[in-house]
Amino acid sequence: MNTGLMDRFIDEYRPGANLKKPDKELLDFGEKMLPGEILSLWEDYGFGEYGNGFIKVVDPRDYMHSLYTWLGKQDFSKIPLMISAFGDIFYYRKLSDKDNDISMLDIHYRKIDVCAYSYQDFFAGYILDDGVKENILRRTLFDKAVNKLGALAENECFYFVPALVTGGAEDIKYIQKGDANVHQHMLFELGDR
Repeated sequence: MNTGLMDRFIDEYRPGANLKKPDKELLDFGEKMLPGEILSLWEDYGFGEYGNGFIKVVDPRDYMHSLYTWLGKQDFSKIPLMISAFGDIFYYRKLSDKDNDISMLDIHYRKIDVCAYSYQDFFAGYILDDGVKENILRRTLFDKAVNKLGALAENECFYFVPALVTGGAEDIKYIQKGDANVHQHMLFELGDR
């Protein structure tokens, strides 16, 4: 285990004040499915907002249903780890005993991308990259949305009205906020028609 792997992530995305620690059931599950560094992030800091809500480290149980709905099946080798402020889901994929990656479900454009071909590369590079912060996580739009609508509550995300998949635009005048799970399911249903 690389004990310093999460240091830059924590420096870049300061943990919020109201983080929740995982329970024993989740830690037992995580020990079977996840690398020690991710479990340490959960145990040392917890679930909730990081970087003033720019990213949320999530209890996987809160987003498994959304993720598995989008993927088309339940698959515990794919575990939600984070959501962006705009509700996109970052998830760990255990591909084998030695291979893994971190992928992102982009709910707004209905696509999945592999972010990094290992969780180490994700936390040490991808999520820290300025281009990712601006183009994938929508940094400028996030700052404008917080200014206009206020900080996100624990279960909230920002979203676009009309939805991007129906011709909406990534512009502050189209942003609202609400329950992340509800919005993830609404966008799934919208695109499933």
